[in-house]
Amino acid sequence: WTRDGTRLLQIKDNKVKYYVNKEQCRCKIFVNGTLQIQQVVKEDSGKYRVTVYQQNGKLKAEEDTMFIVQGERNNLRCTCPFSSFSDPVPQPILSAECMNKTVSVKCEVKQ
Repeated sequence: WTRDGTRLLQIKDNKVKYYVNKEQCRCKIFVNGTLQIQQVVKEDSGKYRVTVYQQNGKLKAEEDTMFIVQGERNNLRCTCPFSSFSDPVPQPILSAECMNKTVSVKCEVKQ
């Protein structure tokens, strides 16, 4: 997996290799090749590319996905457990929409 041309990580023979700081990436890869990003922030936006090779090293597939994280910083702050908030944040609602190889993910809190 790459983001904007920078290698993030790969899986080969069920072993994961990170090309970036694991904590800074906040990402992991599953055996089936799925990439998961934890605690998504606006800076995670970008062009992600997955490249799959056959056992013999020949290219099998390559796919690009634009990932865009929208929202203002103030809106993002309310989902974080800062001490300035005395009330717990309600359960967020996460929705995703895939259209023309672009995935839109929306996280909202209804009060």
